[in-house]
Amino acid sequence: MLTSQFPAGGGMFAGPGFAFNMGGGPGIRIHQFGGNNPRRRPHNHENAQPTSPLAALQSLLPLLLLFILPLLSSLFSGSGQPGPSMRFDAAVPPHTLQHQTTGRLNIPYWVNPTEVKDYTPRKWKELDKVAEGKFTGQLVAECEWEQSRRRRLEEEARGFFVWDYAKLERARSMEMPSCTRLQGYGYRVS
Repeated sequence: MLTSQFPAGGGMFAGPGFAFNMGGGPGIRIHQFGGNNPRRRPHNHENAQPTSPLAALQSLLPLLLLFILPLLSSLFSGSGQPGPSMRFDAAVPPHTLQHQTTGRLNIPYWVNPTEVKDYTPRKWKELDKVAEGKFTGQLVAECEWEQSRRRRLEEEARGFFVWDYAKLERARSMEMPSCTRLQGYGYRVS
């Protein structure tokens, strides 16, 4: 038999009572904690008034904003790239106009001349920033791929019982051109 150690109406269980049945069957005992009188369910069905459509809409407004605002912003933001397409490796039609970035990296890149025919010096400067960002992002991704390839080869060389030292040396001496280029541009490669 469980009983409360706290006096009724005081202590930790003050407030509405909490009752439960232990075991069931004949001679059922009900144990109550936290109050003398069992809690009754409110029966206010006769006082309930139907909600107006405006009140229902107001209650749904936060949910509607949560789903509709991102949808509207994606519709009006437009799709596509913010500028002309570009290449960093070589001139391949239609990317035949070479331009050198004016930032700190001085990266050559090629664009389609018809896409940039109306560009002002200010637009070229903005395009140079975009080009440097794309170029360094591409180098970072390639460097991460080279590093993961090196780690994978090192793990393969470290067997459970025997290490393949020749394979481990090949992995450690593996060339990583993208990481080397990033370091040449002043980026730290871990």
